[in-house]
Amino acid sequence: MTRRSLSLIALVLVIGGTLAVSAGPALARGGGGGGTGKSALIQAAATYLGVTKADIVAARRAGQTLAQLAVAKGKTVQGLRNALVAAGNASINAALAAGRITSAQATAKKAALPARVERLITSTGGSCSHGDSDSDSSGLRGRHR
Repeated sequence: MTRRSLSLIALVLVIGGTLAVSAGPALARGGGGGGTGKSALIQAAATYLGVTKADIVAARRAGQTLAQLAVAKGKTVQGLRNALVAAGNASINAALAAGRITSAQATAKKAALPARVERLITSTGGSCSHGDSDSDSSGLRGRHR
């Protein structure tokens, strides 16, 4: 592996670990104190890209996708994709470990995550956080039955 690849892997692990601690409960509940699942993914993107959530919101409202923003910031789209999937998986794992979702729910959420991330990085405009329709269909929301 190259030094750059190792650095990217380390970054993804740090982002995932950080989100597991800080955003995991919010992702599992579908909101609450930490925001919606989409908001946590936007934060993971901001961390990976070295920008703020506000920068991402402004870029998307101006018609720029997260993929385009990644390239503009000298990052790869695959790296962004990997960072978001890692962050989402870490949050799902944290929710499962805390007993907020079942194993079956975790499996379903993980299966839906790559498509969710792809939609997020290729879409433009609209809200990037609280209360948008993607947060309900993301597969990141957990509910006890």
